[in-house]
Amino acid sequence: MTEKLTVSFGGHDLSSYLIINTLDRGIGVSKKSRTQQRIGKLGVQFLGTESSLYSFPMGFSLIDDLGTKRRKLAEILNVDEPKPLEFSDEPGVFYLAYPSISGNIEEVLKVGKGTITWEIPDGVAYSKAEYVFSNEDSDGILQDFIIVDNPGTETMLLEMEATFNSDNGFLGLENDDRSTLVLFGNVEEVDGYHYETSDLLFDDHLTKDKGWILNNGVTPPVTPERLQVGTVTYVVEDSATDEGYVKPSGYGTGTSWHGPSLTKIVPADKNGKYAKNWRSDWRFDFNTDGSTAKGQEVGHNSITYIDQNDEIICSVVFEDNNPSYERSDIAVYIRNQRVWDTRETNQFYVTGRGGQGPICRVEKIGNQITVSTWSGVKKTFITDNPDAELRKITWYSAAYGSNRPITNNLLRALHVYKHNVENWRDIPNKFGRGDTLTYGKNGMNIFCQINGMQGLQYRDPGSTLIKAPPGQSVIYLAYSPFAETPLVRLKGRAVYVI
Repeated sequence: MTEKLTVSFGGHDLSSYLIINTLDRGIGVSKKSRTQQRIGKLGVQFLGTESSLYSFPMGFSLIDDLGTKRRKLAEILNVDEPKPLEFSDEPGVFYLAYPSISGNIEEVLKVGKGTITWEIPDGVAYSKAEYVFSNEDSDGILQDFIIVDNPGTETMLLEMEATFNSDNGFLGLENDDRSTLVLFGNVEEVDGYHYETSDLLFDDHLTKDKGWILNNGVTPPVTPERLQVGTVTYVVEDSATDEGYVKPSGYGTGTSWHGPSLTKIVPADKNGKYAKNWRSDWRFDFNTDGSTAKGQEVGHNSITYIDQNDEIICSVVFEDNNPSYERSDIAVYIRNQRVWDTRETNQFYVTGRGGQGPICRVEKIGNQITVSTWSGVKKTFITDNPDAELRKITWYSAAYGSNRPITNNLLRALHVYKHNVENWRDIPNKFGRGDTLTYGKNGMNIFCQINGMQGLQYRDPGSTLIKAPPGQSVIYLAYSPFAETPLVRLKGRAVYVI
């Protein structure tokens, strides 16, 4: 017995609403000739062909249910753009279609039968399966090319995800027929060809009050409530080396994060200009050394860089959120967005005693912000506000609710250098180790993102979309000569003529 044919549209199974009586999917020849009359002669001159709208007429009967099902069917079919159309006898493909119903929909609902003409604007079918291709071979070695096997009858449109294994100035993709020609970044960018002229704005060792303001700063949005309360104490460990720290002497009270903050007003340079490009290093302690109940302690220690509108430029957060075990977290915020974190490790407990050099660093150059730590973390992020001026810095040390606070949660020293960017020859590099670049087309829109943030400014205006013809083809990769080979993956759906 032949299985009953069913249809799905826009993710809705229509078998609860109707029975298919007839269906004409025809053969996928939807072109007609373009001609013009031959003056003074018989016949016409052939100019080529043009496509006409392809369609599937489908006769149907409504299931005998006069209630809400029929109204729901009308709602499903009332669309403004093509939606996925699937038939049960073609399990591997779908079409992008929209319905045209003969007659008035109310009349159809009343009579209980009619014809839906499924109109297929692009005249093709798509595979449900997504195909993935990569420049990584079976031994895990990265090649300078990607072999694409397109099983369809039409060109396959591909999306790209590239992960960089080192600093890199550019990435290019090209196939043999040049239907794909894509460039991101700058081919002329070199590695490390720059010099630095910078002004030290301040260098504070927190052995005494250096003009930092108590409990009136900007803190990262780790939780909705973050009370700036409590008091601090300055401690001198070695007066000869100006070694010491500032620590909470009281955390106040609160049901969420609560504790004292200190805020530094960042001065302008000698020319009266505020820093848009800068570097800041700081040392701090965040550990449970000396405690008899280490696993029970929780705490928060953050440095937040703030612009002229009291908005966050960048914030680096260290936390112990686990009241049962020793676990340390790090998180980075750009503006008010949490862009990266690593949780539940033991590697972010630290002691910055002894002037051992920079424990943490944040550097902003243009729209790139790089965060690095003593533990080997180095991440570069993109900000959508490259002209933000550095005006304030807030250190926040907090406890959580009634939990036991972490034993050592203090700030030792912090300084800021302002970069005079006009004296630089170059600012490498567009892409850093671990950065992810994604590119493709979503509906009618082209997208290009770096680490999940908008990055269309890195796409060359002459770039095409990434395409592969039917059968096997090769897409070649190009990148900076000083860079390691990036990992590049392409994915797309096969396309078939109807």
